[in-house]
Amino acid sequence: MKIFFLSNQNSCRSQMAEAILRSYDKNLEIYSAGIDPVDHVSPVAIEVMAEIDISLKPQVPQHYSKFDRMEFDYLITVGDGTAEQLKVPPIKCKRKMHLGFHNPYKNAKNKEEIRQKCREIRDEIKTEMDYFYHRILKKQIEKSV
Repeated sequence: MKIFFLSNQNSCRSQMAEAILRSYDKNLEIYSAGIDPVDHVSPVAIEVMAEIDISLKPQVPQHYSKFDRMEFDYLITVGDGTAEQLKVPPIKCKRKMHLGFHNPYKNAKNKEEIRQKCREIRDEIKTEMDYFYHRILKKQIEKSV
């Protein structure tokens, strides 16, 4: 099963989703990338993920074009707004999903507010990944065995 998380910058939300889902099942092929990636993973994201014993190190943001020859079972876009607002590039996939998580950096006044918003987003992502893995992926994996 191949899953691809796509976001704008690949520095926070998509990295969190990839790491959380990977923590459930090491046999899944999980990737994440950005439409316009930055050069580092958010230090605050690294910090709040460590609070739940999931490491984002040594992750590095990737550009989606690195994966353009692959086909995925799921393309999951994460980010503000709707999937249509993301300008999703053509990525080969069997199924698409969009999870609209707010940008924790948007309108934040200080680092502590960013940290708190990152924790909230992390918890939302974890809830979605719990459902996705246990209610959707596991059933598909069991059927294919």
